[in-house]
Amino acid sequence: MIEIKNEQIERVSQILSGIPNGAEKALFSAIRRGNSTVKTQVIQEITSVYAISKQNLRADTTIHSRVKKDSEGIVGEITFSGYKIPLYRFNVFPTHPTQGASVSAAVLRDSSRTPFVHAFIAKMESGHTGIFERRGTARFPIKERMGLSTAQMAANRVVLEKVEEKAQEVVDRRIEHEITRILNGYGG
Repeated sequence: MIEIKNEQIERVSQILSGIPNGAEKALFSAIRRGNSTVKTQVIQEITSVYAISKQNLRADTTIHSRVKKDSEGIVGEITFSGYKIPLYRFNVFPTHPTQGASVSAAVLRDSSRTPFVHAFIAKMESGHTGIFERRGTARFPIKERMGLSTAQMAANRVVLEKVEEKAQEVVDRRIEHEITRILNGYGG
């Protein structure tokens, strides 16, 4: 969790007391920059832990950011929307449809691929390529194997700790920048 300590809030309020809503503007801007850092850093950290490229991660994800004022003070929120990402977008072998080849895949970057005995890679009429498995006998429908969603990957303890640490650094540094900016007559 990223937090602005009470001492920081009091200090900003004292320094910017002569400027109407100066402290609020400085804190809003600092948190907004922190949110922007989280949006960038979460993609970087996810791709360092999970075996997925940034391009494939962004293709199935929308990241929403907002800063609001509520009863707890000024709050920054980051939310992820999207579905589970097809397993095919992770570390897969073979990487294209091949008849008779056994399929293996890994979701974590540091793990080895797991073989899927009854799976196959296919390109559908729609153009979508994925890893599929038959359910039941040969005449039954197929089902695509899915990986994790971006929200699930972002909730990983390692990813979360690194993102929070970086965002906290940025927010702390930006508070000082915003104070200086507002005192110099910009945005105040």
